[in-house]
Amino acid sequence: MSMVLQPARERSVPASIWPLLALAGLALTGPFLAPLDPNAQDLMRVMEAPSITHLLGTDHVGRDILSRILAGAPHSLGLAVLCVALASSVGIALGLIAANGGAFIRALIMRLADLMLAFPGLLLALLFAGFLGGGIWPMLIGLKLALWPQYARMTEAVATSVLREGHVEAARLAGFPERTILTRHVLPSVLRAVMPLATLGVGQAIMSISALGFLGLGLKPPTPEWGAMINELLPFLAEGFVQMAAPCVMIFVSVLTLTLAGRTLASNTTGRAQ
Repeated sequence: MSMVLQPARERSVPASIWPLLALAGLALTGPFLAPLDPNAQDLMRVMEAPSITHLLGTDHVGRDILSRILAGAPHSLGLAVLCVALASSVGIALGLIAANGGAFIRALIMRLADLMLAFPGLLLALLFAGFLGGGIWPMLIGLKLALWPQYARMTEAVATSVLREGHVEAARLAGFPERTILTRHVLPSVLRAVMPLATLGVGQAIMSISALGFLGLGLKPPTPEWGAMINELLPFLAEGFVQMAAPCVMIFVSVLTLTLAGRTLASNTTGRAQ
């Protein structure tokens, strides 16, 4: 009896993940890669065209655009990741409580999520940032309140399905506590389902943070942030197109990268489920 050995399938990294890793590296190392001080002003080099000294030119007060782009990466990207991490943590926790807490608790949490989803996310963030004077924490609170219902609804749907499966019922009959069942049997499935949504949510948070920065309700100047840079350079569009385009391109590339990575993760998750 002959036995044919099948070669093991090599797991290749999807092509859309590499730009995501590059984006994460930029968020971590951006300030260290900045060739010049991002806040150093040189009024003798106002709105200077791209050159060897300033590869992307200078802004209206002579600051190096490339340095500000790199130094602003942790603010535009890092804050978006922090916002989604906080929102997803709250949403997952409430979703698990809804799935395992009885009909009344489920209805209460899901109706609260529906109520929050009725408000446009950016409008909610604008209200908090406006009433509390702008800055990091009002912005994060507003965005977190806008994002958590998505993760709560996803978690509740996945957790409810998993809690009805046979191995979970067997764990209950074996006497395992509910906390152990949720962390060992339910939470891994929830995290696999939520990960694509969280990746897309980071792109959504980047656009919201940039919009708040453009409206002057984000980080306080002179802190470099891509949306605030667009606001500062808008009056000088005619003489500084490259300077104006740089933060716009970074926002576009970041959101596109996260969207493609999220779709890749979603398709992989669907493929494993099938």
